[in-house]
Amino acid sequence: MNMRTVKMLLAIAGLLGAVLAPLPTYSYLLNLTVPMGGGAPQPDRWDFSSFPVVWNINPSHGSNIQGSRSVVDVIQASFNTWISAPNATLRVSRGADSSISSENASPSNVNLICFVCSDADFTKDAQTLAVTITTAADARGEPDGHGGTTRFAGQLIKADIIFNPQTQYTTDGGGSLQDLQTVATHEIGHFFGLAHSAVVRAVMSPAASNLRTLAYDDVAGLSVLYPAASPQVPTGAISGTVRLASAGVFGAHVYAQSVTMALPFASTIRKTPIGILTRPDGSYTIQGLPADSYVVIAEPLDGPVENDDVKGYSQAFGRTAVQANFTTRWH
Repeated sequence: MNMRTVKMLLAIAGLLGAVLAPLPTYSYLLNLTVPMGGGAPQPDRWDFSSFPVVWNINPSHGSNIQGSRSVVDVIQASFNTWISAPNATLRVSRGADSSISSENASPSNVNLICFVCSDADFTKDAQTLAVTITTAADARGEPDGHGGTTRFAGQLIKADIIFNPQTQYTTDGGGSLQDLQTVATHEIGHFFGLAHSAVVRAVMSPAASNLRTLAYDDVAGLSVLYPAASPQVPTGAISGTVRLASAGVFGAHVYAQSVTMALPFASTIRKTPIGILTRPDGSYTIQGLPADSYVVIAEPLDGPVENDDVKGYSQAFGRTAVQANFTTRWH
C-alpha cells in the first residue's frame, strides 16, 4: 500500500513571533500529493462519500490543561468553527471516545485526538505545541482503511491530532497559558488538508495567537477543497503569470488585497488578503475571492517566511526552493 504521511507542527516560536513583530501577508497553502507514477500534484482532501469521517477523542489529560471548559467542548467548538464556514460543505462528526494513548498505536479507522500521547516529535522539540499527522493515498484503488479503496490521489484516509502533554494550556482563553481552542482550531485546519499560511490573523498562520474564528484566507482555502453546491457568498478568481524577463517565476507569492471596506462575509470572518504561490511556469489562480475591488501584489518569499516554510510545496513540483530573486510588484 502506497500512502503519503504528512506531519504539521505548531510551535511556540511562531506564536511568540506574532506578539513581537507584525508579519507580512502570505496566502493559504494546501497539502499536495504527487500521484504514483507522476503527474500534477493533487490537493489532499477527504471524500465524504467514501466512508464516514469522524474524530475520536481520548478525553484524558494531565494537569497541564486548566480551565472550566472540558477538552471535549473545546474540540467540538473548534470543529464547529470549520463546519460552519461559508462556501464550504464538510461532513464530519464526533465518533466514539478512545482510550488510545499512543499515536503509533492508532488504527487506520481512528482519527485520534490525544492529550496524553507522548510519541509525536515532542522529545525532539519541546516547543512544539501540537502535531497533526495526515495520511493520503497517492493513487486510486489503494486500501482506504475502512473496507474500501481510495478514489483519487490525495484522498485523505486518516488524521491524528496530538497535543504536547508538557505544554501549559487553558480552556478558558486569555492569560499567560496557551489557548487550547486556538491551537485546536489551527490543527483541525490541517485535519482538513490545509497547510500553513502566514496571513496576519489567519487561523492557519503558524503565528496564530488567541484566534478562534476564521479569516478570509482560511475560508478561501477550505472552499477550494470542499466547495458548497450553493455558496452563500458568490466568489470569483484572478489569474495571471509572474515573469522575470521572459521566464516564469516559481513560488512567487501573489495575493489580492481589498481596497474597500466591504464585508461580504459574516462579521465573524476576519477580512484578510487571499493569495496563492505561483506554479513552475509562473502562472497562478487566486480562488475564493468575493466581489470587491482588489490590488494584486507579487512578492518573493525572502523573509520572515522563506523557502523552508513552504518546502513541501517546492518538493511537490520537484524543486528544491521557490524563486526569490525579484522585488515586489503590484497592479
